[in-house]
Amino acid sequence: MATSLLQRIVQESAEMGSAELRVARFVSANPGEVIHMSMARLSQECDVSDPTIMRFCRRFGFQGYQDFKLHLAQSLVPSAPFAYEQIVPGDSIQNVVRKTARNSLNAIQRLLEDLVPQQVEAGAKLLHSASWVGIYASGISEITAIDAEHKFQRLGMRCAALIGRKKQWLHAETARPNEVTLIFSQSGHTKQMVDVAIASRAGGARVLSVTAADSPLANVSDGLIAVLPYDRTELMTPLASRLNHHLVVNMLVTAIAMTSGSEFPDQLPALDSWQTEKI
Repeated sequence: MATSLLQRIVQESAEMGSAELRVARFVSANPGEVIHMSMARLSQECDVSDPTIMRFCRRFGFQGYQDFKLHLAQSLVPSAPFAYEQIVPGDSIQNVVRKTARNSLNAIQRLLEDLVPQQVEAGAKLLHSASWVGIYASGISEITAIDAEHKFQRLGMRCAALIGRKKQWLHAETARPNEVTLIFSQSGHTKQMVDVAIASRAGGARVLSVTAADSPLANVSDGLIAVLPYDRTELMTPLASRLNHHLVVNMLVTAIAMTSGSEFPDQLPALDSWQTEKI
């Protein structure tokens, strides 16, 4: 996977002298501002000379400052394949903010390019036709299940987020025809979720999974909305990894609302006033 210019700047900072290091730190913390700065302004901000800025640009293979700024601007555009910028000890708060936002943008961009709209459409139709929907997840995906329950209930659907092994088994083993089991799993390799899918189908329910394609869970599901997982999710789950599953929930809600003839399919009905009393 290609290394972005910002990543290269961070990686090579340890080899820089004090003057170039000030430039590297300023650029990595404020890339969006730098692309609109003149060389004189950047020199002033970093308290270095113009020749130092030129040496810094040439270190990365650019002939001049304008060429450097052009590539810096391109590195700020979300790109596919997805590149996750790890936050490391010693990062400034500016880098924490930038990397968190950029990783989120990249995650959304990747979903836009990889998601199959027909899978979302088929999933929405399956959920809309169900007499009841059981929403299953474990670990970090439990947040997505609760979010889906809240939004589906606002549409008037009969559903429940089932959290915890005992509750999940109780419902999966008593699943019936006309019900749908909706499962969220980042990797699709969690044995508990695979077992839930098998048990639900044995009772006649249909299983819709939002998970990785060609995973064990996908292979035992009736319907699939394939979302590529992050690398090494069995060890670490970046915070941005939740975003795509939450977006899929929003897509399903909107598609179901459209099927139901809603005038504003991308808006949920307001909660009762007693639930949202304001002061």
